[in-house]
Amino acid sequence: LKHSCFGWAACTGAGGEGPCGSGTATMPSARAAALAVAVPRRPQPGDKLPLQQTLATVPRPEIDGEVQWSLLELTAPIRSQIFFSMVGDLLCYSGANEVNIHLDSLRGVCRELRDQIDEECLTFSYDDTCGLADSLGGGVYDEVRLLNVWLQRHPRLRYFECLLRNVSKFHALLTSLELPPGARCSFVFEFKVGAEELKQLFQRFRVRRLSVIPDEPREDSTSKQGKSGGSWNALPEDARLHMLCLRSCSDEIVRAFLAASPRLQGLQLVDSRLLGDPGIRSANLANLSLTGVVSMPDEQFSKLVARCKGLRSLYISKCHISHVQVALPHLELLSVTHCRQLMDQCVTELLQPSNNPSLRFLDLTEDKGLVSPSIAHPGLEIAWLMHCQQLTDHAVSQLFQNCPSLTAANLVQSSIESALICSPTLRTLELTTSQKLTDQAVTQLLQNAPSLLFLDVGHCCQLLEPRFEHKSLETILLSFCVNLREAAIVGLFANCPALRYVELAVCMFDMTRFQRECSPKCRVVVNFDF
Repeated sequence: LKHSCFGWAACTGAGGEGPCGSGTATMPSARAAALAVAVPRRPQPGDKLPLQQTLATVPRPEIDGEVQWSLLELTAPIRSQIFFSMVGDLLCYSGANEVNIHLDSLRGVCRELRDQIDEECLTFSYDDTCGLADSLGGGVYDEVRLLNVWLQRHPRLRYFECLLRNVSKFHALLTSLELPPGARCSFVFEFKVGAEELKQLFQRFRVRRLSVIPDEPREDSTSKQGKSGGSWNALPEDARLHMLCLRSCSDEIVRAFLAASPRLQGLQLVDSRLLGDPGIRSANLANLSLTGVVSMPDEQFSKLVARCKGLRSLYISKCHISHVQVALPHLELLSVTHCRQLMDQCVTELLQPSNNPSLRFLDLTEDKGLVSPSIAHPGLEIAWLMHCQQLTDHAVSQLFQNCPSLTAANLVQSSIESALICSPTLRTLELTTSQKLTDQAVTQLLQNAPSLLFLDVGHCCQLLEPRFEHKSLETILLSFCVNLREAAIVGLFANCPALRYVELAVCMFDMTRFQRECSPKCRVVVNFDF
């Protein structure tokens, strides 16, 4: 949920020896603390850590020229520490035989960690504005030659990511770039690219991700673009392309790319002029994003989505839709944002369990036409309704009552005043800048949300003296609650024994008092010392 199709992280800096010697690996602080138990003294220069010592003695066979090794080859104590550092939070044993009740989750986490290590530690990222050869006074081909020298230092390189803004550098890369055999590539173009150039790109490199602004042929065939653009219908089939982002293009170009990409898994269409059927029928397509598609009517929108039966995530943003139909058996994430014409009835139908039974995440940010939709789904876990300023208290109350699995909700800048927020599973709630929020609503939500750990009511200026009382609340943000009274904060520290973090700013009393008097296990941040 945190990364878009083309928001790829890379680890290409010097220093530290990662798996390919080109990056450093970091570990979450909680895991680092767990691993610290196994290393009682600080390592000195020239020391080898236990893991490095073990790896140095493990025989590692070569398969297809690549060194292979397994965690099973490590000694049991080190293997246990590594396993705990990766999936410790998910370990939950039950019964005399210690049968793990989260086995599927553990397997999924391990697969994701493996993929993330491959992506980040074996990736070289190039931005054509880095000025690689500027200090030498060289041209674009000199920069490519220098880039090749850098690439030769990483023989185990698997992924090459490239962001291009300069047409001449693209042409130089197309003719002179030398990558290790089998390296898979990702290209993002910030200028228009013709069909012939993309054909050469597919022929020279193993392209798995592509973000491009297609240069459509002009009616004036005598123009330079018309001669060099080529026909998009003649794109070579490339089964290796998995992620595709097309910007400012037509139906015909979308169809041409889809015909040439039979194994496409993710598709983004941005600011495109779609009028008819773009031909999206890929059986492998799991992620679809439609942004700024303002020319397509609701009926055609519904037909387009209905043909993608395997979708697991669907993003619709800044589109002129009011009532579309989405019924997908495997859909887990639905994001319909910045669609100001979206109607309550449409949202009510989208949330019907019979239409989308697998739905877990919902984002309706800045759908400002929503007033009182009925949001009811037994499997919904996360709901974002930020900047929906016309939502009624009744609609918000029904959200929490009719979504029994809800664990996190974001209602930033809402208009709720006295909504009844009652949820036994809710752990995170954000109500920032809800200017009408009352003391009674906050008092009741703390009474009716026993699992709550995080609460943000910053910039809620109507709060005076709500009763802050909760057994498990760990974090609360109260910045810019300018009318909040000191007695309310006294009650907060007296009645919330699990507090770990509190933010206060621009309150009309001595806020530093609570820094001095609070428990050492709780951090209090005042004013703007964030």
